[in-house]
Amino acid sequence: MLNSGEKMFMALATVEFLLGILVNGFIVLVNCIDWVKSKKLPSNDLILVSMAISRIGLSCAIIWNIYLILISFNAPTQVRIIDIFLVLSHNSNIWFATMLSIFYFLKITNFSNPLFLWMKWRIDRRLFILLIVPFIMSLPIIFPVMERMRYYYGSILTRGKERNVTQEVQVSKNKLIMLQVLFGLLSFIPFTLSTISFCLLIFSLWRHTRQMQQNATGSRDPSTEAHVRAMKAVSSFLIFFLLYHMGFFVNYWSHSEAKSKLASKLGMSIMLLYPFGHSLILILWNSKLRQASLWVWQQALFCLRRGKP
Repeated sequence: MLNSGEKMFMALATVEFLLGILVNGFIVLVNCIDWVKSKKLPSNDLILVSMAISRIGLSCAIIWNIYLILISFNAPTQVRIIDIFLVLSHNSNIWFATMLSIFYFLKITNFSNPLFLWMKWRIDRRLFILLIVPFIMSLPIIFPVMERMRYYYGSILTRGKERNVTQEVQVSKNKLIMLQVLFGLLSFIPFTLSTISFCLLIFSLWRHTRQMQQNATGSRDPSTEAHVRAMKAVSSFLIFFLLYHMGFFVNYWSHSEAKSKLASKLGMSIMLLYPFGHSLILILWNSKLRQASLWVWQQALFCLRRGKP
């Protein structure tokens, strides 16, 4: 039977989950409708759709895990399915978001470097490969890491209740912490790529602003606006990315230290902020998605007014 605190946490997690489904489903729906109308899907929209679908899967995996923990339901098969689902959605989502950051950088900035020019010309033609290859290459590493983390986590929970196994439990804790560090390092690669893209966007904006000032023209031209929007999107991804991993490590750290379920619940609540938080910001800073959301809001208000007596 759930206590009042667990019921409040379940309600909070459910709200975060529903918001994630709503926001990311909206991104997929708007872009798919535009795809049907125009018979083509631009590269940035393809990345957004892929990322939104992966975030729907990530939200489902996290909320599924939360419900199993809250009801203390011991089902090894379901836990294994959740692990696989979580790894696939987690890994694909990170790489799709990273590709979005790189895409903004290549399309908005303008450098004379030959490698940059080659990448800028090739990215549309190689986009599918760039989205899939890093994701597939990382799976043989991430799956075993998650499997071992689950094993040591289970070892801590079961042996921690027995006597005279303090040393074995400590070994399991140390190995779990090492695997957490390795998991973080695997995510550090896409995080670094996004950070580099963000820094180069700042440098490009600074250089463009200087050129505008030297030419005595306005500083808020379309290129400047595009730089600012891209920087906001990338910086928000970096912030939510850090929050997500903070929640992930809090969740597993609470298990390794045999703390109460409160820390684990807090960690998963933080993790659920990422799938809908960054996507919501993308909607607000993407002109097509923002206009579509405003239209939906106006239609909803109109229906509510008509429904009033």
